[in-house]
Amino acid sequence: MSSLKVLIAGAGIGGPAAAFWLSRIGCDVTVVERNPTLRATGQQVDLSGQGIVITRMMGIEDALRAARCPEPGMRFVDYQGKTKAFFPVDTSGKAAYSPTHEIEVMRGDLVNILYDATKNLGGVKYLFDSHVKHFTQDEGSSGGKVHVTLSDGTRDDFDILIGADGIASATRKLLLGTSFPDLHRDLGVYMAYFTAPSREDDTFDWSVCHIPGGKAIMTRRDKPENIRVYLATRVGFAALDAAKTLADQKTALVDLFKGTQGWQLDRFLNDLENSSEADDLYCQRMSQIRLPEGGWSKGRVVLLGDAAFCPGAIGGGVGTTAALIGAYVLAGEIEKQWKKNGQTSDKFNAEEAAKEYERVLRPFITSKSEMSTWMVRLWLPESNFGVKTLQAIAGYAAGAQISKYSGKSQKPDESRKLEYPDYFGLKPGL
Repeated sequence: MSSLKVLIAGAGIGGPAAAFWLSRIGCDVTVVERNPTLRATGQQVDLSGQGIVITRMMGIEDALRAARCPEPGMRFVDYQGKTKAFFPVDTSGKAAYSPTHEIEVMRGDLVNILYDATKNLGGVKYLFDSHVKHFTQDEGSSGGKVHVTLSDGTRDDFDILIGADGIASATRKLLLGTSFPDLHRDLGVYMAYFTAPSREDDTFDWSVCHIPGGKAIMTRRDKPENIRVYLATRVGFAALDAAKTLADQKTALVDLFKGTQGWQLDRFLNDLENSSEADDLYCQRMSQIRLPEGGWSKGRVVLLGDAAFCPGAIGGGVGTTAALIGAYVLAGEIEKQWKKNGQTSDKFNAEEAAKEYERVLRPFITSKSEMSTWMVRLWLPESNFGVKTLQAIAGYAAGAQISKYSGKSQKPDESRKLEYPDYFGLKPGL
């Protein structure tokens, strides 16, 4: 009996997760990663609902909980550090609004856990410092191959190519071509992330301080020795877009935020300029990827995670959860077609598997992608009055325990059951 040859572009979250499930059905999986080493960096990510169910099925939930960030909740503070509202972490499954989820981990920890869970699996291999340079594919829905040329000149044929290479996916660009319209839906906010030295009195809360002028400073802390700083703005894009080097980006941010009233802002701007820890600075325009219906794949090439459906901005556990669910569903549909066509690669219908994957998953992605730009404007008010109004509303919501009780929420045991087909017969939640 032959096995399917699968090439996955991207060793972040979706790629290794797909490799895990594809290994279960005996696929020969190659994961290529553009970086010379595993890119185990980035800020805090969160898992919710079905994302937790999937990690339990993968056997990595305990490792994730062991790496969990000790964040007790989100705290709104004014420019003097006075608490205006506090939303505790939701561990009950009943919260109508709780930005801190049950499992919060650093992106690097999640990437390492996924890599460790797959690097020694039979049929899975990783190639670093390598990426897809070019590909063509045979006509017809059944059988046929994707003919791939890698960046080192290596050529090989695969039954299916999965692009899991992020929001700026090179695989997506090769698939759609340069004439395809821009798929990024700009949410109207720039976000910068960097690490700074901590102080003894720094809390582990997710602290948020809104600054008049459409800005905010936030901090999160996952370990005693440092603190993660987020600077958000919906103004000053020209200077940030023009800043190409690390030094230029730091200068643009300092110029944009200096002189404003933000909690501990002077401290963190000084860290940004002078601390070597802040050299991990990463800036990005917050955006969504919205491919038209049927656009997640073409023939034997299919997109996964942010490459196909980057659903939203910071918080909510949506992006990471979507990548894990997507990897599970895609692998499951591949297995279904593999069995349906006699487990022979010359009859395997990759196109049908990709279409079914989109049909099953798209409703979830659509439901999590309805983010209006006016919500961003409300989140980052222009005026001092707007900031105080936002803080007052948050304080009322927290005080009325709106975040704690909701008749529309699922019961905890229901939220732990698999809501997707049980492709691999694991019977989760039973």
